[in-house]
Amino acid sequence: MGPPGAGKGTQAELLAYKFGLIHLDTGRYLELLFNENRMPLKIRKEFKQGDIVNPLWVLKVFKELIRRIGDIGFGIVFSGSLRTVFETFGGGKNKGIIPTLVDNYGKKNIIVFELNIPAEVTLLRNSKRKICSVCWKPHLLGPALRNCPFCGGKLVRRVQDKPFIIKNRLKEYEERTKPVLKKLRADGFKVIKIDGRPKATVIFDKINRYLK
Repeated sequence: MGPPGAGKGTQAELLAYKFGLIHLDTGRYLELLFNENRMPLKIRKEFKQGDIVNPLWVLKVFKELIRRIGDIGFGIVFSGSLRTVFETFGGGKNKGIIPTLVDNYGKKNIIVFELNIPAEVTLLRNSKRKICSVCWKPHLLGPALRNCPFCGGKLVRRVQDKPFIIKNRLKEYEERTKPVLKKLRADGFKVIKIDGRPKATVIFDKINRYLK
């Protein structure tokens, strides 16, 4: 977990590769649904503006993915979630993502890493970031780069990486996601805070120390 541009996706990819996990990047998956026009109209509007997408709809989509991945015996590494208290813990008859994960994997096997970066770093990274349209790898290289150095796919800007949308996403993170971290700690889940500013390899080494 962490604000936009904290490196969540990069670390999740590295962890998935090392431990044989399924990387469930909620932002990437929602971007895919948006680009393929598989979102309801109201959800598309929220996503395009950088608002947190309707948690009830998100729950329905991702709980089904969790169940399917658990059924075939794989572990999951999330990035882009958890984003709201309701999405995380649920309410009423709606079971949240965390209870669903506990049912599938057990509470002791759930670890949360909180990557922290200042707002100015978020704005700088996201304003430069491009995503490969084929392999979806993020790149912070110069604006002259047009194709992915890994697979040759065309590099594009994400819908939610426009400056005014990034500022809105930061506001949403402070108001709606920070309370999730507070409640996770209060409920006895392991939440580890890590500085997200160093190089990705340095952060990955720190994360691995907690997984040995």
